[in-house]
Amino acid sequence: MNINSLRSVRNYGNYTIDTNSSQYKAAAKDFLENHRGAVAKMSPWEKKMYEMFGGEKAYMRNVMKMYNSDGDFVGPGGIVVPGMVVNGIPESERHQIIDVSEEARQSMFDETKRHFLQEYGVANGDTTKRSEVFRAFQLSIPKEDRLKGTWTLGQYERAYSQAFYDAVKASDPGWQLGMPFDRSILDNVTRESVDNALVKLGNTLVLPRKTVDVSA
Repeated sequence: MNINSLRSVRNYGNYTIDTNSSQYKAAAKDFLENHRGAVAKMSPWEKKMYEMFGGEKAYMRNVMKMYNSDGDFVGPGGIVVPGMVVNGIPESERHQIIDVSEEARQSMFDETKRHFLQEYGVANGDTTKRSEVFRAFQLSIPKEDRLKGTWTLGQYERAYSQAFYDAVKASDPGWQLGMPFDRSILDNVTRESVDNALVKLGNTLVLPRKTVDVSA
């Protein structure tokens, strides 16, 4: 065991942990078995140092920081939105179409358009702000709806991107992703026109080709 990792937890050895709490139970379920297996393989000297710096209690104290009081995994610093862990949840349960607020759809439309214009249709993970849109939406709805809502909002995002692509191609058949184009082409593509054209097909939202009127 790395002595530096032991040093980082040495102040937690005397803390009391509520082993009946949802936070502890969730952390223990995900980490404790493997941790105890690793401890069992320690040399006598490593085991002595491990206990000196708090042992299992100190380890669990650190791990529990990645869970909230309800036992939801939120990651280091709360980076993960509660309810967004897919482990153990079948795709059939999380890939469902549910209602998404007009506000969230408009935010996604605006960001998709901004990014499409900036990058000439090319998806760029370094410049997109889609994660911020998804996170704000996730935090605005009940925890139990977040996976399904994220899937649904992603369907709208894909449809908006397709609508922008189709509009530019209709105006300039020779255009390819990454090539400059007349920005005004997208002025005639509205969120409402895309939303109204969408067709629900199973657990997806499909935008039929050439269904959005982009004429001036």
